[in-house]
Amino acid sequence: MRVFPLCVIVAVIAIGSGCAKARAHTEPAIPVLTPPPPPPRVVETYVDEPVPTIEPSPVDTALAPPPSRPPARPTTARPEPPKQEPARSEPERPAITPPALTLKPAPGAETKTEASIRALMSQTQRDLQRVNYAALDADGRAQFDIARRFMQQADDALKGGNLPFAGKLADKAATMASVLVR
Repeated sequence: MRVFPLCVIVAVIAIGSGCAKARAHTEPAIPVLTPPPPPPRVVETYVDEPVPTIEPSPVDTALAPPPSRPPARPTTARPEPPKQEPARSEPERPAITPPALTLKPAPGAETKTEASIRALMSQTQRDLQRVNYAALDADGRAQFDIARRFMQQADDALKGGNLPFAGKLADKAATMASVLVR
């Protein structure tokens, strides 16, 4: 039984000797860097030079004739006020009517244009009837309703005689309806 205490003593000596090693754990000294001095500033100063003045020499003043009087100013012609003639009674002019706000095609083309717009509207109406409104999502329903409103506005514009506006509205409605049919 002497072996057990001897093993414990050997183990303690082995462990203790491992920790007893001297280590040199030091951090190297980091040199402290100082920033370099700023470069010298070169500031140039601007000095106004005096403007040289020319003074007449005594010889020049002796030769020049003495000024008799200042030069005459040129006169400008003043406009005469317009002469008023006796008031004449001018015939009254008819009042100018402002131009119409709607654009109208040439007289012969008006019926042709209206017929083409109505044909486009009827095609759009057929496309909208082919769409299953219940199967559409919220965006599709909104597009369907907008196309219907464009159709109504185009019809109102046709009744009002505004063919270009009616054509644009019918074209927009047709485009939206063709997308919904797909």
